Amino acid sequence: MKNLEQIRAKDAFEAANNSAYKFNGKNGGDIVKKVPTMILENGLLAALAFSLETGKGYEDVFKACITHLGKNLSLDKFLEELINNDSSNLRAVTAEIMAYLNYLRRFANK
Repeated sequence: MKNLEQIRAKDAFEAANNSAYKFNGKNGGDIVKKVPTMILENGLLAALAFSLETGKGYEDVFKACITHLGKNLSLDKFLEELINNDSSNLRAVTAEIMAYLNYLRRFANK
């Protein structure tokens, strides 16, 4: 049986090596490093809204997060789901995404 840390690491490693995701930036993984700070400073909902507005690799970071969460949703549907759920669910999802991004930012920058 795998623990949650192993699952996060596996999912992040696979996302970092998946050519479908483009974590743009000068050094390849720069955008992945910016997303956790965006979430901490502005909240998950604002960071998702920003990624929908700008694209530029931010969308791929959140698509990888959504895949890790086991959801088969587009970014806008995921945002809508978070908006319509209660605050405890938003806190739990934010915490899990932050833990997942801790691995993804390490693997994405090669």
